[in-house]
Amino acid sequence: MAPTRLLSLAALGLLAACGSTDLYVTGADPADDPCDRVVSALGFAEHVLEPAGQEESQQFGEGVRGRIAYVEGVILSYGEKLPAGLAEHTATLKRTIRVLAPAATPHAEAVAALKEWRAAATAIEDACS
Repeated sequence: MAPTRLLSLAALGLLAACGSTDLYVTGADPADDPCDRVVSALGFAEHVLEPAGQEESQQFGEGVRGRIAYVEGVILSYGEKLPAGLAEHTATLKRTIRVLAPAATPHAEAVAALKEWRAAATAIEDACS
């Protein structure tokens, strides 16, 4: 079975297993600080991304897409608990993740989504600091 298919099946299994608790991330605790969890997840993804301004050279391999998908799980678990005024940025992250995570997304679309992702991520990080 292809690695991408295995990753998708594993993610689906994790979501199904955690669906009843509204926690989509291994080790998540509803009492965790939402800002800490979201900012940490964004930083986890950022480690595999090209620096801001170099999005055109970003490769969207499995590792990058996997970390971006991880952020989606954290957003699903904690996004609604972020400080007031961040709902728009959370929605932008959710929307751009759905563009960035699939392997079939054309590079130009992924680059545009990554730029939007970065703006929303920065707004969340700033508000949470």
